[in-house]
Amino acid sequence: MTIQQVDVEIIRPLRSLVLRPGQPIESTDYDRDKEFQTLHYANIVNQKVCSIATFYPERMLEIEALVSYRLRGMATHPNYRRQGLARTMMLQAMADIQKLGCDLLWCKARLIAIDFYESIGFIKVGPIYEIEGIGPHFTMYKYL
Repeated sequence: MTIQQVDVEIIRPLRSLVLRPGQPIESTDYDRDKEFQTLHYANIVNQKVCSIATFYPERMLEIEALVSYRLRGMATHPNYRRQGLARTMMLQAMADIQKLGCDLLWCKARLIAIDFYESIGFIKVGPIYEIEGIGPHFTMYKYL
């Protein structure tokens, strides 16, 4: 198992498979993917990208912080779920962004991921809402 920062093109196929099934690969292109401060992480097992996440500075409106980062595109390949790969990757990424001065990490979490995020210390804030074409979400955050 290797956790490393990678180029966005390395993680887009897994984003497509898990987060945008049946949609064109272009639907996995996020506005801030190629910005200098954006960090793309992958947990790689036997040369296969198994778990991914993207992080970039973005203020959270609901919670005050000095430096907030947003998590997007978190996904684990279906064949590698519940093996601790995402947890290990997230712990490494959170430690790394904390060293960059980040004191708050937040995301828009799908309902299926709520238990995972809570298990690593995230807290829900606000009501459930719908993201068109994707489904219901909660906003979640964690102080680092």
